[in-house]
Amino acid sequence: MKTSLIAEHMLSTGVFYTAGQLGTELGISAVEASGKLFNIRTSKKYQCEVTPLPNRKIKLLSIGGKSVSKNSLWDLVLFNKPILKEESCAA
Repeated sequence: MKTSLIAEHMLSTGVFYTAGQLGTELGISAVEASGKLFNIRTSKKYQCEVTPLPNRKIKLLSIGGKSVSKNSLWDLVLFNKPILKEESCAA
């Protein structure tokens, strides 16, 4: 699963995630989720709020400067439209 897709999911939910919580929600291992969260935390493309260790949690605030609007959330809920277009580059 691509980091960009995981980031899009995190942005759409707007909640804090641990690797275990994210892995369970997306059906991936906690180790893979931990790697994706590391990518999100360290990339300049993603802006996030990070709690301190231990039990670090990450909440994604925006992707490339674009945050989720309430209209985008309604589109997701009512029409299952993606919030952001998938980017062609793999993160």
